[in-house]
Amino acid sequence: MLEVLRVVRAFLELLLNLGQPLRSLLMPPLVTVAILVFLYAGWHVRDEGSLGAGLRVAFVDTRAFRAEHLRELESAMLQSELSRTPATTKLIDQLLTLLMERARNVARVRLGVVHNGVLGVTGVALLRFDITSGVASPGHTVGPLITNEPLSDWNGFLPTLLAGKCHLSATDAEGNSIRRARLESLGVGSNMVCPVIDIQGRMLGAVLATWDVSDDLPVGSELHVLEAFAKDICVQIAAALDVGQSLPAAIRVGNVE
Repeated sequence: MLEVLRVVRAFLELLLNLGQPLRSLLMPPLVTVAILVFLYAGWHVRDEGSLGAGLRVAFVDTRAFRAEHLRELESAMLQSELSRTPATTKLIDQLLTLLMERARNVARVRLGVVHNGVLGVTGVALLRFDITSGVASPGHTVGPLITNEPLSDWNGFLPTLLAGKCHLSATDAEGNSIRRARLESLGVGSNMVCPVIDIQGRMLGAVLATWDVSDDLPVGSELHVLEAFAKDICVQIAAALDVGQSLPAAIRVGNVE
């Protein structure tokens, strides 16, 4: 900024030393330019609320400078994201394992995360979900980690999740044919789904626990204790998701966004 002022001052001094005809020819456009520069700088000073900040935005933080700064910021955020992801994944797996160990006879526990999908014909983003991670008991597999599936697969229990409650059901009572086929392919007889809700009341996803056809779902007091424990695990997973990544979408409990 100081260099620019020195150049302008030197140029004005040069003009003053020139003859009257040349000064008469150049002074009007220079005055016009000076007025425009003054107005341009004053506009930014008004917007920023201070002289220093306004002049910086007007003459230093140009569009190209801001674009380059944004690229550097995005790169730094990506590197930070990459460094956090393994730790976040490990923490989530540990939490899912704790739930699996608490739930008697459970075959597997998996995490589904809600996100924005494609745009529908109305231009509204259709929410979808991914199964991002999971753990399984000995003799069982986690199952396929599916991606970009329509959230409508959860329509049978989504209202229960939005109410902040866990949903329990048998596979043969599953109304969605696609989800029922997935459960049957894993030999699932019963399942429990609990919402992953953050402190802002947004449902980020759900934890899904499954039992084999030959195993019974916990009942009575055992079931109440398991649901309470599962909800606590879900709260911790929500905190891990908030810290570990920027989620593109979420559902506010009580209102589908």
